[in-house]
Amino acid sequence: MSVKLRSSRLAAMLALSFTVLCLAQKDSGVRGGPPGAGGPIPGLQANEQALFVEGKARMVQLEAVCDNCNDVILGSNTGEDPNLATLTNSSGLGARFNGDQCSVCHQQPAIGGSGGFLVPNPQDAPNRYRKPENPMFDLIPHRKGAQNYVPSFITRYGPIREVRFQRRPDGTPDGGVHQLFTVVGRSDVGAPGCTAPVLAQPDFETQYRNGNLSFRIPLQLFGLGLIEAIQDATILSNSASTKALRGPLGIGGMPNRSGNDGTIARFGWKAQNKSLTIFASEAYNVEMGVTNDLFPTSTDETPECSHGKNEPNDITRVDPDDSRNQGMNNPMHMLPDWLEFAIFMRQLAPPDPAPLSASAQRGQRLFGTGLNSPGIGCFLCHTPTMMTGPRHETEALQNRPANLYSDLLIHHMGPGLADNVTQGLAQGDMFRTTPLWGIGKRLFFLHDGRTSDLLAAITAHAGAQSEDHGHDGGSYPPSEATAVIQRFSALAPGDKQAILDFLRSL
Repeated sequence: MSVKLRSSRLAAMLALSFTVLCLAQKDSGVRGGPPGAGGPIPGLQANEQALFVEGKARMVQLEAVCDNCNDVILGSNTGEDPNLATLTNSSGLGARFNGDQCSVCHQQPAIGGSGGFLVPNPQDAPNRYRKPENPMFDLIPHRKGAQNYVPSFITRYGPIREVRFQRRPDGTPDGGVHQLFTVVGRSDVGAPGCTAPVLAQPDFETQYRNGNLSFRIPLQLFGLGLIEAIQDATILSNSASTKALRGPLGIGGMPNRSGNDGTIARFGWKAQNKSLTIFASEAYNVEMGVTNDLFPTSTDETPECSHGKNEPNDITRVDPDDSRNQGMNNPMHMLPDWLEFAIFMRQLAPPDPAPLSASAQRGQRLFGTGLNSPGIGCFLCHTPTMMTGPRHETEALQNRPANLYSDLLIHHMGPGLADNVTQGLAQGDMFRTTPLWGIGKRLFFLHDGRTSDLLAAITAHAGAQSEDHGHDGGSYPPSEATAVIQRFSALAPGDKQAILDFLRSL
């Protein structure tokens, strides 16, 4: 064969390979442009709007350890960008914590979002700071001189992660959150006896090597008031309407329910929280160690590290005046931080989608929009729209469409996604259908943040055993999404790309 012919064939092969690559589907990544989120729902009354503004101010406060060691008056405006906070204007940080500011885990792409990247040394901003990174990598563990080591699963440009232990040392189920960091070394501790031997961090590395850790990443808070306002009957009727289509595909789905009143719980990765007030108060205690009206007991009561702070800490304010910015005579200041945070979430608008390109419009049809347009069946779990109830104390939340793309039910997701943590009726392989609104702006996907590639997240729904992430492979049923993912995998590359384009527009 001549050199010329061989060169011609090589050129043809390279051209074909280039064409295939061009046609291959690819996640375009975080959608550019304005955040399209972070504001209040339309139609709030003036007093409701005032509560929203106050709730946001509470959410971005930076916590100090004791009641009298904050840098500025409690609750006052520091004048700082919330994402560049250096001054503490709240109090109650627990001896153990994952974060010291609500917004540190909820600021992508705007305050109230999911986990993103922050400037690690904001005291030097805007002149000499490093580029934004995972705040758990340096900012949170070392704020105010804290001496925390950072586990290997917390990486500079990786996801913010909450850690749960699957089993206790005696082999019994655990499932609880084990806070990553402690206050040891912080300048605002005020207790010289609070040392590392007294308040040691757990041995996360050994537990990680032993496969005993399960991770959760922060969820977006946008539109949660609409989700809370959806009636149980609507959730159940939506499920019943698609039963005939779900059955042949192996898709079940069931509500997680409150153990107290039996109503449908709908917040959190496993729909383990019934309401936004429970969600908020639990987050204050578990993630920041701040005790409150609903969770009055500290997660760590080490005496040497608990001085200078009243317990419960964040409760309805009863000060006789507003000298500490929390007087009972001031209606805006008397409510506790956790409750203001819950109100802020309830009144936070859902994210705005982007205009649909021609490809995204095709992707929407393939995704499925309802019984008359089922596509490949994604909509059977990711319900595009549900209506809120006809009556609500906040009129802006009543009889409104919630374009959440979730059925709010829990589903078996297979051994590859199982985390071996049971919460309520949600077993170790079960998760709530994650709402997809706002997904175009998210950095990380799946409950543990294992990927930033939306395509990889989709294919992982098949639930196959994974060397890195699967647990107890033979003990869980197949993923309920397997048949739909098989349909997705059988699509032409252009059709897969269309679905990706549609999702990134949400």
